[in-house]
Amino acid sequence: MDRPTFSESWYRVAELHPRLRSTVQVYRQHFRGQMWHVLQDPSNNQFSRLNEPAYGFVGMLDGRRTVGEVWRICNETLGDAAPTQGEAIQLLGQLYASNLLHAELPPDTESLFKRYQRRVQREVKSYLMNFLFIRIPLIDPDAFLNALLPAVRWIFTWVGFVLWAGLLVVGGYFAVTHFDALLSRGQDVFARANLMKNLPLMYLSIIVVKILHEFGHAFACKKFGQQAGSGGEVHVMGVMFLVFMPLPYVDASSAWAFRSKWHRVLVGTMGMMVELGIASVAAAVWALTGPGPVNAVAYNVIFIASVSTLLFNGNPLLRYDAYYILSDLLEIPNLAPRSRQYLSYLVRRHAWGVRRPQNPAHTTGEKGWMVFYGIASTLYRVFILTVIILFLGNRLPNELFVIAAVLGVVAAVVWLGAPVGKLVYYLATSGELDRVRPRAAASTVAAVAAILVPFAIIPTPDRSRIEGVVEPARHVFIHAAADGFVVDCMPSGRDVDPEGPPLLRAVNMELSARKDRWLAQHRGLEARRRLAETQDIAAAQYLDQQIAALDDQIRRVDDQLNALVIKSPFAGQWISPNIERLKGAYLRHGDRVGVVAGKDGVIIRATAPQQDAMLIEQAGPRVEIRLKGCPDGELTGSRLRILPAGKEHLPSPALSSLAGGPIVTAPEQQRGLVAVEPFFEIHIQPDPDPRVPLLTGQRVVVRFRMADKPLLAQLWRAVLQMFQERFHV
Repeated sequence: MDRPTFSESWYRVAELHPRLRSTVQVYRQHFRGQMWHVLQDPSNNQFSRLNEPAYGFVGMLDGRRTVGEVWRICNETLGDAAPTQGEAIQLLGQLYASNLLHAELPPDTESLFKRYQRRVQREVKSYLMNFLFIRIPLIDPDAFLNALLPAVRWIFTWVGFVLWAGLLVVGGYFAVTHFDALLSRGQDVFARANLMKNLPLMYLSIIVVKILHEFGHAFACKKFGQQAGSGGEVHVMGVMFLVFMPLPYVDASSAWAFRSKWHRVLVGTMGMMVELGIASVAAAVWALTGPGPVNAVAYNVIFIASVSTLLFNGNPLLRYDAYYILSDLLEIPNLAPRSRQYLSYLVRRHAWGVRRPQNPAHTTGEKGWMVFYGIASTLYRVFILTVIILFLGNRLPNELFVIAAVLGVVAAVVWLGAPVGKLVYYLATSGELDRVRPRAAASTVAAVAAILVPFAIIPTPDRSRIEGVVEPARHVFIHAAADGFVVDCMPSGRDVDPEGPPLLRAVNMELSARKDRWLAQHRGLEARRRLAETQDIAAAQYLDQQIAALDDQIRRVDDQLNALVIKSPFAGQWISPNIERLKGAYLRHGDRVGVVAGKDGVIIRATAPQQDAMLIEQAGPRVEIRLKGCPDGELTGSRLRILPAGKEHLPSPALSSLAGGPIVTAPEQQRGLVAVEPFFEIHIQPDPDPRVPLLTGQRVVVRFRMADKPLLAQLWRAVLQMFQERFHV
């Protein structure tokens, strides 16, 4: 890249006598084999990073020499590595804007430097436009941290690390052994019907966890700052708004002055280590306690301290803890802004043909990381915000749905409207593009078209997936027809027949004794009737009526006794997984004991949300079927019917969220068979395939294919469905 030696504005600064402020401290650091000097002013916590030639120039500004004299000395000693006049002006403006440089400036020179300051302010404003990162400072906790540091210093020793690792082992054990219960509980907690009830508890958990997280950063910064003898001040603690939600934060940026990158990494890591330790304790508490407030708080803490760590603090693609850790490990300070600047440099130089754009990459090794990070972080930020908006739109109750709508509009304006507007304005007015403006405009339009055309025009597969459960095409539930104690039962899985052995045999001693008593009464009435026939006809007729009534009672008892022996209604298979537990148990009339399934095929009873039912009805009759948890087991089938009315009672408990299914059930329903929202039931006939046998009770995923549509059309349909579902339009 060409570096013009002279600048037309040099006369404005050449006779100045600037110097670094007396409070500025200088620390040397190594990045990718190069020496850098970090300038810090502890009074305002301002930093600036200079390479060797730049610091060689700044270091000679002592208030006595003029800028022109210092620049000539640098050229004599550093040769081509010395800063050019333009670079020197930019360097002075950077230090002046950071309040690290003291100088008596004439008005024209001050306006020169203020141009740089205004550019910095524009960058800050654009940073603030990102509502994921708004921060408001409140207090100075430095004295408080100094007072408490001796009490917590042991945490940063091997003893503290071993205790922390032990907590992770214990917490991991409880999380792994109760993994299904954790997932099931999550579906219930974040169901729309339950979310608002849990929000206050969740927010309280977030505040407590994040305060401890931030103090982890602060104490680590203090400890390693005192150990290194540089940095370590923590003068700002305040509130950060994450998607409009206020959370605590501390400014531990003084760790940037640490000479050891591992100390800087530990400061960045400490917050997440605190959260993982808290999550481990919470996992143990949750697993060892029953339903109640303590159990609910523990689950919320697990979610906050694990999911948020993975999605936000633990992800280097967002500018949270992991980002600064990655920057230190890669030895690329200011990775995010420099990545964007490098992508802009590549576009301006290679696509637009701009002459001599400034290259922000200092070494060859930085270039690949900047390209990767610039693209990946942009895509991830769009992805995570989209997920948040869709989650809120799907889970918030109708009265709060406007939050998701407003968030979506603001996101569209900030991340789409504003950048597009700035790009158009830059293409139309930038002096940098005077010679290449037609080329820049044409290449930009071509690039936008290349990105949008595949999404807006080219049709792509449009599919809808629902879950179902396998059931016999013909089946009858078997219920106890009388009260009694079970004495014998047919093992589950056996073939049964109406003429074969009974499914279950029970006894009722009270019924047997009652029958014996009534038979004895019957014999006595018979003897009295025979005697009355020879002496008193009227008495004999009365006794006949009594005998008939007693015969009716005996028949009813016989029916009850016969009902204690349950036989199969047709030839099929007996299914009762828990039948062995019934031996010796007391059955009441109406208790379900199992099901007899026919052998003439199976059907799939699937459930679909209301917004998907119409799409499925418009889809073709053929479907693809996969066994849940078995990706290799693929079948085909045909849609038989869609039941016309929305239902609330699930066809099987296996489809309930309590069993890991897709349908959220009402918490007050102990059996988990009543859905929070109505759904449609769809019956599907699978094609026979001996390679993939379907067994009763298996869960399957059914995929319907609609007409191919562009991705933007599918996305727009999903948005409309969400609004129609909420506002019933």
